[in-house]
Amino acid sequence: MSSGRGSERVLMLLEWFSSQTRSITLAEASAALKAPKSSVLNLLRMLVDMNYVERDGDSAYRLVRLPGEVSAGGGAHGTLVRRCEPAVHAAVTASKESGFIAVVDGAYVRYLCKILPDREIRYDRNIEIPRRAIQVSSGIAIMTGLSDAALADEAAKAEAEGLGDAAALIARVEEARSVGYSVTRRGIVEGAAGVAAPLRDASGDVVGALNIAGPAARLAENLDDIIAIVRAGAAEASAALGWRGEDPRA
Repeated sequence: MSSGRGSERVLMLLEWFSSQTRSITLAEASAALKAPKSSVLNLLRMLVDMNYVERDGDSAYRLVRLPGEVSAGGGAHGTLVRRCEPAVHAAVTASKESGFIAVVDGAYVRYLCKILPDREIRYDRNIEIPRRAIQVSSGIAIMTGLSDAALADEAAKAEAEGLGDAAALIARVEEARSVGYSVTRRGIVEGAAGVAAPLRDASGDVVGALNIAGPAARLAENLDDIIAIVRAGAAEASAALGWRGEDPRA
């Protein structure tokens, strides 16, 4: 394979990979590129070495990031949004409330995307404003992935800043961990409420949260349905990220 042709195939492979919502096999990649399996295997190995692609089991590959995005643990989350956004759209359609993907950035929650329902009265959060993780349902959901020591440390910091009793904060996260979701019945934005569930990657690590939010009274009337929608959406999004674990409450 010439260097020019090889570079072209790398770009073609990445572009095709970005359109897939599941892991792919060598045979599928070879067919998509109309290239010999031996050549495509070399491309896949190179992309694995460069942390663009990871192995998923013995015979499949999964896209981790695209050029310009950083590896897991960094500040760019294009792959997270790309894989999880379909689940958020479905949750918004089912709930008729606003949907968000959130990540934790230090002590704060950062919202990566916002999808609004097609209705006149809806919650349109300003996602450019960071929120303290300990104060919002998305933050609580993400904090369920912390170790006990890390959670105690975050709760102590929040208490020192006047954000609540450390023991009560820990109890809220532990409850969310046990049931698989977090509910905020009265948000820091007056009149708003929300439900969030954690998003897990292929390793089972919590990497974000799927959040449905809306007017508090309306969410309260439909809370059981909203919880079910959020949990199903988070499970769908986590599967798109490679998580194959069992629902702890199934």
